[in-house]
Amino acid sequence: MSPVSLLLSAKAKARFDAFSDGVFAIVITLLVLELHVPAGRQHLASTLGEEWPRYLGYFVSFAFIGGIWVAHSTISHFIEAVDATLMRLNLVLLLFVSLLPFTTGILATHLFASVLPIDRVTEPLPGFGPERLAVVVFGANLTLAALMTFLVVRHVDKTDELAPDDRVEEELRGFTRGRGTAVVLQALATVVGVFLPVVAVVVYLGLAIFFFVDPLWIERVRRRVRNQST
Repeated sequence: MSPVSLLLSAKAKARFDAFSDGVFAIVITLLVLELHVPAGRQHLASTLGEEWPRYLGYFVSFAFIGGIWVAHSTISHFIEAVDATLMRLNLVLLLFVSLLPFTTGILATHLFASVLPIDRVTEPLPGFGPERLAVVVFGANLTLAALMTFLVVRHVDKTDELAPDDRVEEELRGFTRGRGTAVVLQALATVVGVFLPVVAVVVYLGLAIFFFVDPLWIERVRRRVRNQST
């Protein structure tokens, strides 16, 4: 990369961060639109209870997007410039993130299948069934978003011009390994959805919370180590 292009890329970093943060904020806002407000005044508790798949889907997606945003912010902390490849990888990442309100809605609608009373099921569910398909589609969306996060981090790790500070090299490699692990675990959880859809969604939630908290916990440990060394 030439000095001129690197300078232009450094100036573009602010737009890179602002655009990405804007997409994350909009997607998280859209998620809440999938939560339905009960219209009637009677049986409010039972009506809210019947909506539990929507709440579960909302919390999974919110935690997952929060974890991706934390990872994205960590990436932004490492880099001093952006290049064309990073911008394109980031756009594909935002594509899969922006699909989450749609796949969350599919999950919330069809996760009812295994908990509906028998008299409310008008037809048997042949073959794969809508519940399992909804969970797998949702899990595939999560897996693809996790994969793109890994590819973004790996590109930053492999491109010295983006993160020229040698002091963060070890941290960046560790972060890359962690995101790779996230992809594998998320893919395995999606496979579980083929056989145990409700269990898979609970696993989705657990993974989302873990990878949301993990970077924050690691940063806290690092600060403690720095303080003890000084």
